[in-house]
Amino acid sequence: MCSHGDASGNLEEDWHEPPSVTPNVAKTQWEAEAAQTLLSSELITSNSNVDNNNVSLVLAAKDLKERTDETELSVESQMQNFMLCLESYAAIPEYALSEEVFNVDKPLEAVRLGAELPSKTLSQAHTVGNKLLLTITEVYSPFQFWFQEAEDAAMLRQMSYEMYNLYNDPHGLSWNLALYFVRPGYICAAYHECIWKRARIINVLSTNEVTVYCVDYGQCAQLTTKQLNFLHKRFMEQPAISMRGTLTDVYPLDYHWSANATLHFKRLVRQRDLYAIIKDTDLEERILFVNIFEISDFQHSISEQLISARLAGFSRNYSDETIKAHNGRRVRYIRERLPSFDMLEQQLFVADSDKYEEMFDNIVYNSQFYKHFVAPKLTNPFRYKLEEALANWLEKFKRRKELEMSSIS
Repeated sequence: MCSHGDASGNLEEDWHEPPSVTPNVAKTQWEAEAAQTLLSSELITSNSNVDNNNVSLVLAAKDLKERTDETELSVESQMQNFMLCLESYAAIPEYALSEEVFNVDKPLEAVRLGAELPSKTLSQAHTVGNKLLLTITEVYSPFQFWFQEAEDAAMLRQMSYEMYNLYNDPHGLSWNLALYFVRPGYICAAYHECIWKRARIINVLSTNEVTVYCVDYGQCAQLTTKQLNFLHKRFMEQPAISMRGTLTDVYPLDYHWSANATLHFKRLVRQRDLYAIIKDTDLEERILFVNIFEISDFQHSISEQLISARLAGFSRNYSDETIKAHNGRRVRYIRERLPSFDMLEQQLFVADSDKYEEMFDNIVYNSQFYKHFVAPKLTNPFRYKLEEALANWLEKFKRRKELEMSSIS
């Protein structure tokens, strides 16, 4: 068992030995000219019939072939040009495919590719000592959960109602998401838990399955492409309202939060109105560190209930004495920082897996990682995104540590 409850809360003092421990290929001159000819022609933008399109394409292909024959090319280039000629007989050749081509499948008022939905920022209302009324919508652990503020509830209900009416209008346009737009990062509408939600596509698992992140709920979900619609532009006017939260005054009794501790926490907080006091903030990561209560008298906190159930220890890291001893800085536990919210929202971390948690313990409790800022080299090739995310996190963490040290000196 870890003994995290010392007064200093220092990361080094809290550390214990972990258990067992297709880039694009440059086109030839003739290919580029042919592609430009096809892109600028009326084959893409006009309403000409398919027969006229094919005639023009065949002429373009013959012209390309004649010029290619006059040029000395490598075997590889000749093969590429041959395939290009074959593609030219299709209604729309592969090299001419672009968002403009597929916009015919997208409603005019739908969100474009590359559009980003900003997140709700911390404001003056989110300062230490302020009180909140909130609803927790998703939990990874007591150190990582997502919530909505009560002030946003009416707006979210109205948005869901409008999305339902839009997508269920039998006389309206088809808003089903076209296959071309099913790609990571695209903002769309997802039908999840019987309601339409704003979502960002995370991964494309197959031609008919994806994982999405529901931006107003902090939830990741695996859905079919039939559950995805284009998002109307008007639903981009409000920022994503899901907030990031960390429970205060507790620490896990092991290297990471046990499944029982997290389950008990979920039972105490999910889908109910709760009251909270802000005890710390992280403006860069948009995290609120809150002490949570079931009723408005702010007695008998959720943290106290976890401690009474012997599922958590009492942390002194929020006490004035401990903060003063660390030059006005609150020391945070390693598992308070990792996995980061960004990692979880991109689904780089497998939830509800003790084996995965143990693997992660072996990384983050290694002194090379947290003392010397050495990024891990993971042997599993399918975890390269996690490896990259950890390396990026370490760089950011190192810069913050250097700033803290310079401010102290």
